[in-house]
Amino acid sequence: MNNKPVVKPQASSQIMVLLFVAIIALLPFGRLAELPVLVLSIWGVVQLFKQFDVIKLQPWFKPLSYFYLGFLALTVISSVDSFWPEKSWLVSLSSLRFYLLAVVVLNHVENQYILSQTIKWVSVVMIVWGCDALVQAILGVNLLGMTSYPGRLTGVFGQNVKLGPTLALFLPVVLIFVSRFRPWLRWIAVALMVLVIVLSGTRSAWIMSAFVLMMFWWHHVKGRRFLLLIKAITLVGIGATLLWFTSTDFQNRVDRSVQLFQGDMDAVDFALADRLPIWKTALNMYMEHPVNGVGVHAFRKAYTAYAEANDVWVNQQGSGLHAHHWMLEILAETGTIGAIIMLLLIVLLFKRFNQLFQLNTVWPFAVSLMAALLPVISLYSLFSSYWSICLWWMLVAMFLGSKYDKS
Repeated sequence: MNNKPVVKPQASSQIMVLLFVAIIALLPFGRLAELPVLVLSIWGVVQLFKQFDVIKLQPWFKPLSYFYLGFLALTVISSVDSFWPEKSWLVSLSSLRFYLLAVVVLNHVENQYILSQTIKWVSVVMIVWGCDALVQAILGVNLLGMTSYPGRLTGVFGQNVKLGPTLALFLPVVLIFVSRFRPWLRWIAVALMVLVIVLSGTRSAWIMSAFVLMMFWWHHVKGRRFLLLIKAITLVGIGATLLWFTSTDFQNRVDRSVQLFQGDMDAVDFALADRLPIWKTALNMYMEHPVNGVGVHAFRKAYTAYAEANDVWVNQQGSGLHAHHWMLEILAETGTIGAIIMLLLIVLLFKRFNQLFQLNTVWPFAVSLMAALLPVISLYSLFSSYWSICLWWMLVAMFLGSKYDKS
């Protein structure tokens, strides 16, 4: 029996958890998510001034700093002759907030408490969002009285179609959290998440969640693995069949996706939701600016100059907003220099975390980043406020998790 006294966490640790979780919990409410980021970054400035001699000796400090400096170089080099210099320089300089946030979280004395509580409460937030969205699917409005975006299930995100990708991104965290529960509770939680992700209608989120579930099966299921796989596939098949006969929106998304295999370019473009003109324009940008691109987050400003005649996005809304593919975004906005730096950053992370990947404190965040960067994913801009917050949050949590393996 363990007779060790229960040590109450410091108040600062509880505040840290509150702020770190609040970043994610406030995502559906516009720029409010930036408020806890700002508080933590200011806290990071204070700690750097007061404890720099101690911080610089921490094992996480150099790899984190190298990663950030590489990211900063990627954005700054592209900003020099950007099509939208004000935006590009803003993205470059404001990225400092993520580095400062990372410093204060990683330097805190009770990191293990912060990590365990963060996994717990972020998972609770995701499950609550899932339940709320399910209410919306059944009743037409969620618990806040919000309706969905037409043809999608959006839950607490209202008229923004970000619910599915966000739940898919945080699915690994939820899987690790519910793995300690009884099997029937685990099945219900995972089924809820997957159902809402499917009903969200974002096909990239479907791919992300499928990848996450396969990674969990491969790395965490030890006994009766193939029996569990057969059960899961059977349930997915039954669920998909039921959705096909009960959800017109699901039918429409599947019908549209099937057009991808017709071979005709018009059908392929329809299946890809008119992404082909955007991707062609992104390649045109890169061919004309192969060194450092058109400028980070300047895609929309440069779009009309490189779009082909009768471009659907120019006709509909004046321009394409972003490349809808992170690799094309890097090439178009940051050029060959940016692509090389991005590759080096990925290699740096691989070397840092490769030996730690199996840890439950690292695995969920690493898999989330892998899912977001799959080459078949067409989602948000890497440099947008929303998606950059999500990805940097995962990166900070992964560094945090790498400090604790005692198993």
